[in-house]
Amino acid sequence: MENQNSDYEAKFQRFSQIISTKTMEGYTVIDRNDKGLVAVLGKAGGKVNHVLHLIIGLCTCGAWWLVWIVLALMKPAEQRIRISLDSAGNISEEKIKI
Repeated sequence: MENQNSDYEAKFQRFSQIISTKTMEGYTVIDRNDKGLVAVLGKAGGKVNHVLHLIIGLCTCGAWWLVWIVLALMKPAEQRIRISLDSAGNISEEKIKI
């Protein structure tokens, strides 16, 4: 019983360390199940400052608006991943489609 408890503690520490590393990469914890050692993390997509681009476009007689359109279309989308640790201690990371 004590061996199982220390095995779970080691897995839990590893799982927590992985989650901590991912949060330093810009992810936020959306859902976390410490008993099942599963977490869903998300990273916000890019944002375009539309007011700034409107002003620049007005100052350049509309020439900047092509750049604005490209930036608005090419901004990165929101990302979500699921991190899990199986019974053998192997890490699984999978992308989740939103």
